[in-house]
Formats: sequence, structure tokens, C-alpha cells
Amino acid sequence: MYLFGFGSLINLSSAQKSFQRELSYKDLIPVRVKGYKKVWNSIEYITFDNKEVNGVFLNLQEDKNSTTTGVVIKLSTEEFEVLKQREKNYSQIEIKAENIEGAFLEENAVAFMTTKTDKLAKIGDENTYIPAKYIEILTSAFENYDEEFVESYKKECLENFPFELKEGVYKFADALQNKLAKEGIRK
Repeated sequence: MYLFGFGSLINLSSAQKSFQRELSYKDLIPVRVKGYKKVWNSIEYITFDNKEVNGVFLNLQEDKNSTTTGVVIKLSTEEFEVLKQREKNYSQIEIKAENIEGAFLEENAVAFMTTKTDKLAKIGDENTYIPAKYIEILTSAFENYDEEFVESYKKECLENFPFELKEGVYKFADALQNKLAKEGIRK
């Protein structure tokens, strides 16, 4: 089974939190996926300084004229079950192997995408922010990828933010989701 990661899963340290086995950047294979683009509209309830806000994170959106960068990770069924908890508010979608450029996959990949309309941020929503720390998770991974990947990624989602960035440490309101995203499962 393969997973297409396009947000925090491009960062080894962040991805590692969902895996018992030791990962390396060799496990995070840079790819381009045809038929999708990244958008800032996935809402998660998070807290900054004990105040609950709508955190906006990256999402995928179908767009037959677009391609988007990310990574594929080969994983077991058990690893996928853990990731489903971490990415609990996303729906699972299937991406056909022939739409993934940069890696030969024996089977289609799965990705997590927010599809529930009540979990999609809209421009002008109040109390809705992109956590600046999330941007740091994304950009701190760039040193491990080639220039083409980094420039494409920046152009796709890091140039014009549709929501205000909010500085500071955040945590997910859901305790299990927060544990999996922040602390991880490794002993």
C-alpha cells in the first residue's frame, strides 16, 4: 500500500511520529500527482494559548489541469490504521498509479483529503488561521529535496495565503489526534 503525502508528511520528523519503524528520506519518495492541486481549506479545531480556533491546513482538490508535488510512502495496513487516526477528519481517496510521476508503483496510492463541507474553510471565515508552525514543518523539510521539488511546492501553496498566519504553539483539540501528530507512537 502507498500513501501520497502533501503536507506535514513531507517532513521526515513529522512523518516519523506515525511509524514504529525508523524512516529515512529514502522512504519519502518525491512525486508529482496529476489531476489535483493543493488548497488551504481543511479545518481542524486547534488551540492557541487555551483559545480554540479553526486551524487551516493543506488539502487536496481535484483539478484535471493541475499537478501537485508531494511524497509517496510505502506502508503496511497497520501503519495506515495509525495514519487514519492522525488524519481523522480527512476522507481517504485513491490516486491511480498512472497519475503519479516520479516513482513506479505496483498499485494505486491512497491520500487523505477533506471532503466534508463543514470542515472546509471559506474566505472570510472568522476565528480561522493558518498556524505559522505548520508552515515551518513544511519548509524545514525543503533541504532534503531537490530545487525543482522545492520551487514547485512553494509556488503551489506558499506564496499567497488565503487566511492570516497565527504565530505560536498550537495543539489539536482532539487528544488522540494531538498525541499522534505531536508526540508520535514510537516507544
